[in-house]
Amino acid sequence: MAQIVGKSSLTNADREKDSILAIRQLEKRIRQLNREIDTSFNSRHNEYIDLYNELSTDKNDYERAFEAEKYRIRQQLSRISQAIRSFSKDIKHIKPDLNIVNKISATIEEIEQTIYTFKEATRMKYEELIAEERLLSNEVQALNDKIDLWSSQKYQRSESAQPQSARRIETLSAKTTTSNLLPEIVDFDRFLLETGGLTGGWDDYDHGTFMRIRNKYKGQPKFIDDLIGFLPTRTRDQINEHEKWYQNYNILGAKRREALRQWREQKEHAKEAILNDAEKVHHSQKEYDEAKQRQLQEEKERERVEKLQKVHAWKLERETKQRQLEEEEQRELDRKRLIEEKRLAGKEEQKKYVETIKRERDEYERNAREQEAKQQRFEQDLRKKVATMEIKKFRQRDMENLEEKLNRERLQREQEQEKQRRLESIKEHVNIHYDPQNLYEPTSAWKQRLDTPRENNNTSSGSKQYPQSIIHVPHRAVPSWRQ
Repeated sequence: MAQIVGKSSLTNADREKDSILAIRQLEKRIRQLNREIDTSFNSRHNEYIDLYNELSTDKNDYERAFEAEKYRIRQQLSRISQAIRSFSKDIKHIKPDLNIVNKISATIEEIEQTIYTFKEATRMKYEELIAEERLLSNEVQALNDKIDLWSSQKYQRSESAQPQSARRIETLSAKTTTSNLLPEIVDFDRFLLETGGLTGGWDDYDHGTFMRIRNKYKGQPKFIDDLIGFLPTRTRDQINEHEKWYQNYNILGAKRREALRQWREQKEHAKEAILNDAEKVHHSQKEYDEAKQRQLQEEKERERVEKLQKVHAWKLERETKQRQLEEEEQRELDRKRLIEEKRLAGKEEQKKYVETIKRERDEYERNAREQEAKQQRFEQDLRKKVATMEIKKFRQRDMENLEEKLNRERLQREQEQEKQRRLESIKEHVNIHYDPQNLYEPTSAWKQRLDTPRENNNTSSGSKQYPQSIIHVPHRAVPSWRQ
């Protein structure tokens, strides 16, 4: 219990480590018990051969059932773990999409339903085991009482005992044996086993709320209307069924307590009857028996007192440890809360600092953009003005050039016209005779050349006759393309 209370302040890794350590210790303890059982049976194997074979068969059956259950649980845990790993891998690289979100929601619901089903099946299995343990504990306690009764009566048995006293002892033994299976106890345990334990299949919080509101209204039916507001996950029909279960639980519990009280009274009466019969039969040993009985009573009382003292000391130790654990847990929670508050404060301060820097940066960027926009507008306006002025200059220059060109063309036309007038006036005073044959006549330079004699050292004649016309000039050859 102390370990369970202390685990709430541990991390998942520490909790897992403690769980593995506890499982290993339990497995070691199981192996030790199995060795002790095997040693005990092997030492008396020949004496209890039938019992040994029967218990061995039961043991093998339980081991096979245990291995099958362990394999089933491992398979379920493996499927859950595989689904969670697959889901974690799928959500790492996803895009925000409605279909993907719906698919992820469906996967999460499926995993939650699987885990809830596994936990519910495990809880029901544990409740069944607890109920069986309770029944076995009652049977073991009854057997212990039976053995104690045999031990207390072994000193009262002798050879001179009457058959009637033996029959009374056998009757008492039969009653003690049948006390193992009191129908009220069996009905009560079966009722708890079939209806979900001490909470009727509800969890501790819902059942605790149910009991608190019911006790507040002292069991009046109107408490159901108020209880619906405290348990939104439960319907009115479920609450009515739980109320019926609780009434049956109280009835069967009262019957069980009454049966136990009657059984104890019968046991006391049987003990008194046996003592009376023993006193009558063994009158000679009355003082010895009384002394022995007183000794047994004193021993039982002493054992009872010692047990009470041990139980009281154990309770005090447990409460002290639990209180220490709670204090330690509270200190740990306070420390974590302070650390978390400091972390949140630092995070908030850092967030404010980041927001301040971001705001200043945004302000600077906005001012820079505004300044840049102003500069661009100014430059654009300036370019427009310069362009307008340049356009005006270009237009003015073009107009001047055009005007200059027009003036130049006009001047050229005037000069050309003036030239034509002069030529016309000159032509009027000049009379030229046109003879086409002049083209074939030698020029004056050619005639002068012909008139001028030349000496030729290469010829013996001393002179050479030149043609009178260019037409008669000899050619060395005629080109092929002219032939």
